[in-house]
Amino acid sequence: MNDMTAPATASTPAAEAARFPVVNVGAAPRAAPVRLFALAALWLIGTGLALYLKRTQLLVGFDGGYMLDLAQRQFAWHLPLFSAAMDWFQGLGDVYFAVNFRLLPAFTAASFLANADAAKIVIYEIVLLELSFSIIIFATSLGVSRTAGIAAAALTCLVYLPFARPTLIYPILSLIPHLGSLVAAALLAMAAYLHFGRRDWVADLPFALIMLGLLCWSALVSIILILLAAPFVLLCVVSGVLAAATPAERRRKLALVLATVLLFGSGPGIYLASTILDSAAIVFPTELPNDRASFLFTSILLHRQSIGWVGPVLMLSGIAGAALASLDRSRRTLRIFAITLVIYIAGSLTFAMLIALFDFWRGPAPLYFEFFVVPVYAIFAVVFWGSMLDRLRRALGWSPPDRSTLDLPIVAAAVAAILLLAVATPGGDWGFPYPPKSTAITAILARDSGLQPGAAFRGRTANFTSRSIDQPVEWMDLYHQDLALANATGNELRVMGLHYFDVPGLFQYTQTISPFLYALTTRLLALPGDRQIRSVLTLRRIEPRILAMLGVRYVVTDRPYVGPATLRASMAADDRTLLLYELGQPNVGDYSPTVVTGSGTAAAIIARLSAPDFDPRHEVIADLPEPESGLVPARDVRLTFDGASLKLEAESEGRSILLLPLEFSRCLVAAGTGGVKPLLFRADLLETGVLFSGRLDVELSIRTGAFLHPACRLEDYFDAGKLGVGNIPQPR
Repeated sequence: MNDMTAPATASTPAAEAARFPVVNVGAAPRAAPVRLFALAALWLIGTGLALYLKRTQLLVGFDGGYMLDLAQRQFAWHLPLFSAAMDWFQGLGDVYFAVNFRLLPAFTAASFLANADAAKIVIYEIVLLELSFSIIIFATSLGVSRTAGIAAAALTCLVYLPFARPTLIYPILSLIPHLGSLVAAALLAMAAYLHFGRRDWVADLPFALIMLGLLCWSALVSIILILLAAPFVLLCVVSGVLAAATPAERRRKLALVLATVLLFGSGPGIYLASTILDSAAIVFPTELPNDRASFLFTSILLHRQSIGWVGPVLMLSGIAGAALASLDRSRRTLRIFAITLVIYIAGSLTFAMLIALFDFWRGPAPLYFEFFVVPVYAIFAVVFWGSMLDRLRRALGWSPPDRSTLDLPIVAAAVAAILLLAVATPGGDWGFPYPPKSTAITAILARDSGLQPGAAFRGRTANFTSRSIDQPVEWMDLYHQDLALANATGNELRVMGLHYFDVPGLFQYTQTISPFLYALTTRLLALPGDRQIRSVLTLRRIEPRILAMLGVRYVVTDRPYVGPATLRASMAADDRTLLLYELGQPNVGDYSPTVVTGSGTAAAIIARLSAPDFDPRHEVIADLPEPESGLVPARDVRLTFDGASLKLEAESEGRSILLLPLEFSRCLVAAGTGGVKPLLFRADLLETGVLFSGRLDVELSIRTGAFLHPACRLEDYFDAGKLGVGNIPQPR
């Protein structure tokens, strides 16, 4: 499709072809529906066969299995569509890992399939379809022909999806395929933006609604991942404004940008800021160094030795194509976008190099922002190589082909290349098996502490393996031991290996671990010298009193423990023996302390919690509005799991406090059936205290999201600052 903003004085098609024949390929005649259907069928059948051949390499590694685990639970427990929800199976019920799989078409379709391999293939096939369609639309919006857009879509899927090793560039989609859906949404939203403003307001309105709708959907799916799209969106916005053919179009585009900023600033922007700020990485910046401050995480341009030559060649070809297109004045949008792309690449590479050299950045790795630009590299790579082929054709004196007939050969060649890669590259399982296998330990845990909606909470399980290593460790040490354990037994017993059998755990994996959870667990349950990273917790110190307070009933470890715990089972696993210990009197929501101690600073709270005479069953550390005396223990306490919420029931002869093994947050809401509303407060630095009298019958849930109470986690962050959470000394 030719750029609608081309100047009226543009030269003739023949003259343009003499200068830049491929950049100015022009629009191919509209294909008949039968032809389009044949192309789509060939593409989907061919790639589907390749995905079947690579089915053991889809959703690979720890991350891939974890995504399946999350998605399965979100669908089973009906996670709210427009609000975050507590994740009772990780940590102390903090919000879910920031992806709502129920809003993703690929995972929604896969949720109807019982077979794990079939579900994986469906997920990737739908993501491939989304990427293909969006790249073609975006390419034609720039002014590139439909045929070139098809070639760019095929090239992107060829290098980006798991068809080889498991991919030809950084294998992010092998781990988290839902990123592909967000990339597709960003491409379609920006294609709509490029078209906006060229007509009257009635004709422009659909483009504005498409753009805003896709951006809002992306914010609801994953507020963290939409952050990675920001540089790409800015690139398109600047290009669109600069390429506007008339002042009226420019004003309309700027007005749409302003409306978008106001919409996102009042909701998603606040939610994004609160999610990022209320995290251990922000509160403990010097303690949690950036493990991505290296040249590997700078750009795919530098991946020749670590991953292969495809990434560098793709990016360099894209830069060459952008340089070529920047000289073409016949289509304004393509030329302006090419110029801004070159400037963007230069700026992003400079910033990334500075991070690798000086390690001053605590946000996502620069490479992660590039994931949204890979399809753009492919579009301009097609422009470049098409131009080279056309120059060769002219040099040999060959007549130009009918471009309307090239679609089928391009798709057929791409399918052949994908199938060849799928057959020729090594197979085998990559990482952790899913579904995990049942073991002697999981059988006990599922029977004694398994949870389904409507069941009473009976305690968590904490994985404290790697205690057999007599030196400081870090997450990768735990990861490699988990991988060996999974290969030996079919179950890593930390995340998926527990959750699949309905067993809640203490371990948490998310980029936004709360500073309160991080502070309490690393100060009281980590061994001195063990190194932490921002997304997981490395815990190896068994402290029964604190673990019981946090609701832990069982501990899995690989070294005998001498203390107040009962050995329930042992299991040989490769070169180790795993031991399952049961703790006495874990907090299942029934701790009802009657002594209230003022909190003071976070460091003072940690000091008191670590004191041998502190008993969380009888004493609670909290700052209440009014001093409480004459408290009585609650009775008939029942904490019931209900998927996205908890039901709490209890009775008191006077005024009572319950200490829940639930992380406190300003986002936490108690909805009751009547009577006096209970007071929720922060207790023992991390947990939720409930002050009530008489009969208690409430539902506890988290109510926050991009468009619903977006600032409540920001209040949690301010609480952390007031208490000085970031100043708690590390264990010595």
